[in-house]
Formats: sequence, C-alpha cells, structure tokens
Amino acid sequence: MSKATETNIRTVGPKGAIRSLRHAIKMRRPIFLWGPPGIGKSDIVKQIGESADREVIDVRLPLWEPTDIKGIPYYNSDSKTMEWAPPSELPRDPASKAIIFLDELNSAPPAVQAAAYQLVLNRRVGTYVLPDGVDIVAAGNRDGDRGVTYRMPKPLANRFLHLEMKPDFDDFQEWAVMNKVHADVVGYLGFAKQDLFDFDSKSISHAFATPRSWSFVSDLLKDPDVDVDTLQNLIAGAWRWSGHQVHGSPKDRR
Repeated sequence: MSKATETNIRTVGPKGAIRSLRHAIKMRRPIFLWGPPGIGKSDIVKQIGESADREVIDVRLPLWEPTDIKGIPYYNSDSKTMEWAPPSELPRDPASKAIIFLDELNSAPPAVQAAAYQLVLNRRVGTYVLPDGVDIVAAGNRDGDRGVTYRMPKPLANRFLHLEMKPDFDDFQEWAVMNKVHADVVGYLGFAKQDLFDFDSKSISHAFATPRSWSFVSDLLKDPDVDVDTLQNLIAGAWRWSGHQVHGSPKDRR
C-alpha cells in the first residue's frame, strides 16, 4: 500500500463521522476527530452524548496545566505520604458512563499533552483510575489550518483511531432543517453550495464561511429588531462577503 499523502487521506462528512465515532466508542477505542475550524466537531460529540443519554465532559486542554490533569499534591498525615488530589472534572463514580472529550488536544502545550498521555494510554493518571464505563474522544485542528497546534507525540497518536472530517452540504442541510436554521440561509446555500465552507488558511481575512458561521447568520436573520444596515454589517463579519445583498430585515418582510 502506498504511503498516504495530503491528497488521498480519507475524509468523512458529519453523518459519516457520527457513525464512525459511535462504532469506535462501542468498541471502546479512543478516537481523534481532525478537521478545520467551524465544521462542527464539538457539536457532533455533544450530539452523540445526548442521543445516548451520556454526560460529555468537555475538557479544553489548552486552558489546562499539567497539574490540572494529574492533580495537586498534598501531604496525607494519616499515611505520612505525599498523595495527589485528582481534578474534580474527571468522573469519580465507578458507575459513570461519561464521555471525556479532550477538545483541542493538539493545541495544548507538550507538557499538557504528556500529562494526558497516561490518561489516554493507561486510563489512569497518578493514583486516579478512569471508571470502566468512561470513554475518551479527542478533537483538534489540522497542522495546516494555521491554528495554534503542537506536534502530537507519536506514541499518543498511535493510541487513537484517527478520523478526518470534511464539510458536506447534504448533511448540513438535513441538520439545518431539523434545527430550524433560517430558511434564507438554507435557501441561499442550496443555490450556492460552495459558500457553505470557504476556509483558506492563507487568507488574511478574519471572517470565513463555515457551518458554524452560517448558524450565526441564521440567528441574526431571526432577530426582528435589527435594521438592514446593521444586519449587513454583522453578516459581513461572519464570513467573507463578496457583494451579496440582504433584501430587507425580517422586520421589513413581515
């Protein structure tokens, strides 16, 4: 088998990602969901937790220190030894069925990744042991997305199954209808599918179109009190606007 390159990496849309994540969780395999910003990686993990009635513990690793994972040392006067107090975010209940979501794992500094390493590989860190029913899912942006990322240690990467996600209009349309995304957004994207996602890591623009930014546009369009000029300003701030016009606010269309 030939060596994989950037042009032949297998990618999946949101529905394929959900199916794959559910099966990996069923098989008790940690899985890492890769993808560009704004395509719904975090939302997919939350959706899986909600559908299975499982708590999702969202751990934003770039905000953590290594001691936030291993815990704080303290002196146990009874045993006369130094022990570790594990973080309250990690489940203590032996019957827990939580999903620990290590979001933005590869954006965490190497020392934090090293602390997470033992949790993922050995299901324990220090004296803390993960309950048997707890599963681990991680996510992060790709190195080429120009976000803040650090190279993941190979032994840690090898512990995960890896899945790369891509935007898919049909999946987005189905989700948008179910979640009552504004009809103007769904209608426009049905006409201009290429505008669902136009992220370019080399662009100097602060705004770019993603499924997440289109949900922002939907919320703006639903506001009955916004004037047309303000609406256009804010929509332009949600994605690279190229002369498209908003023909009246929701208030004007009533």
